[in-house]
Amino acid sequence: MKHILSSSQLFWLLVSFMTGSSLLMAPDLTAFYAKQDGWVSMLIAIGIGLVLNVIWIYLLSKYHYQSIFIIVEKVAGKWVGRAISLILVFYALHLCAYVVRNLSNFMNSNVLPNTNVWIFQIMLLCVALYSTFSGLNNLSRVNEFLNPIMALLFFGSLLLTLNRFQWHYFKPAFEMPVRKMMQGAYTTTGFPFIEIIIFSSLFTFVTHKGKIMKRYLLAIVISGLVLTMTIIIVIGCDGAFMVSRMSYPTYELMRTINLFKILERIEILIAVVWIVGIFVKVTICLFTAFFGLQHVAQHENFHPFILPAGILVWSLSNHIHGNMMQFTEFVARNWTLWWFSMYALLTVIMTVGIFLKKHTTSTE
Repeated sequence: MKHILSSSQLFWLLVSFMTGSSLLMAPDLTAFYAKQDGWVSMLIAIGIGLVLNVIWIYLLSKYHYQSIFIIVEKVAGKWVGRAISLILVFYALHLCAYVVRNLSNFMNSNVLPNTNVWIFQIMLLCVALYSTFSGLNNLSRVNEFLNPIMALLFFGSLLLTLNRFQWHYFKPAFEMPVRKMMQGAYTTTGFPFIEIIIFSSLFTFVTHKGKIMKRYLLAIVISGLVLTMTIIIVIGCDGAFMVSRMSYPTYELMRTINLFKILERIEILIAVVWIVGIFVKVTICLFTAFFGLQHVAQHENFHPFILPAGILVWSLSNHIHGNMMQFTEFVARNWTLWWFSMYALLTVIMTVGIFLKKHTTSTE
């Protein structure tokens, strides 16, 4: 089992993490509030996400990109630090459960409606848990291999929809008040631009740490622009009225592709891209949780936590919300605040540690 990352592998993991699970939902989350100006909301979210993450990555650089669990314990002390580490572990497992639930919602409502959702959840978790057992290097290599293929499938599919693109769907431009645009930006700031703070548990495994900041921020910009382009194309093809009423508008758009009656109903390609991104996101969440548990328990490896964590995530994914509407409403209204709370807590801790000169002390 190897836990080694190059800076380029870190970059591609970040891109997969941010775009994979957001491609299908971002158009709906922004268009619901900002209508035809949903793309503006996404640009605002990119700006906010960049500001927050510049602060975050700068603070981590002061600690030489040590694991966030080590940093917290160094600053807050052994017991308080480990308590906060357990909270972050819960955040990672909670996010993992939401992503698993999101996949099962999608598969059950759009792909295989007569199949029990447990099948999708258990299959995804088994693959992700096996990947964690094999090590971080295994995930990074698989992701590095699949990314060009997924990019080709995604952008190729989007190009096939451009024959339906209509500029009039964006008129009148900038009609929505700033408050509505900010509401659209709010929903997509936490998902995915604040969630990526869990990568702070993985930076310690990057071989060239001098490149982390550049790769990290570049991944945010590129992922944000990909999501913005997706929102523009989806709204331009279906209109904000329809997009805001669809749970997965990107997937629905792909259903309309018809090229000379040869290429039809290729929406499953987008589903494959999304599922690969979901797999990466779930596995990263599990790695973060396992590294946190290993640190708190002072265990030589995290293998004893794999099966219990998998069962907990599976159980939690089935009990977090009663139905899909409650799930979507919680994500739209509370997700950004939920993750910003953890971001603010850890940022304050790291800032206090710098003032107390804790970032200059040696670690284990």
